[in-house]
Amino acid sequence: MNSFTHHNQIMNFTLPEPDPRNVCNFCGGSGSKDNLIQGKAANICFECSDLAKEIADEKRKEIAEKEIKEIIRLIEGYAVKNDSADIASLLYQAGYRKVE
Repeated sequence: MNSFTHHNQIMNFTLPEPDPRNVCNFCGGSGSKDNLIQGKAANICFECSDLAKEIADEKRKEIAEKEIKEIIRLIEGYAVKNDSADIASLLYQAGYRKVE
């Protein structure tokens, strides 16, 4: 609660709370509904949404790089013992599909 003095009288006032439907549940920022993605359980502002996407993209990249290194390791170990048809079969079984 905030207060100030006016004509030697203390005046108290309360700032209005923002409408919970207009508040980002991640950063707590408030704005208009036009700047929020509203879900059933939570709201997320565009800035938090963009940040979440950047974090998710980085994580996906880390996972892909780790999986690619593992595939390379398997192919190198497998290639010494087998022919290319076996390697192609191994890649297919691992989920590799050519996207057209």
